[in-house]
Amino acid sequence: MVRARDVVTPIIGFILVGFSIYVFLSALRLMIIRDVPSSLLATLIGFVSLSGGITMIRTWSLTRYLEEKKEEK
Repeated sequence: MVRARDVVTPIIGFILVGFSIYVFLSALRLMIIRDVPSSLLATLIGFVSLSGGITMIRTWSLTRYLEEKKEEK
C-alpha cells in the first residue's frame, strides 16, 4: 500500500531543488546587470531551498531504507 507521504515528500523535494536552480539562474542574471543586493538575496533563497529539498529527499530515502530493514526482521 502506497502512503501519501511516500509520494508527496519526494515530489516536494524535487520541486524545491528545481526552484533553487531557477533562483540561482535568476541570481546570475541579476549579477550580470550588477544588481548586487538582489542577487545576494536570490542566492541566499536558492541555497535555503536547495538545502530544504535535499534534506527532504534524503530523509525520505532513509525512511524507506529503514522501513525495508524493519520488514525483513
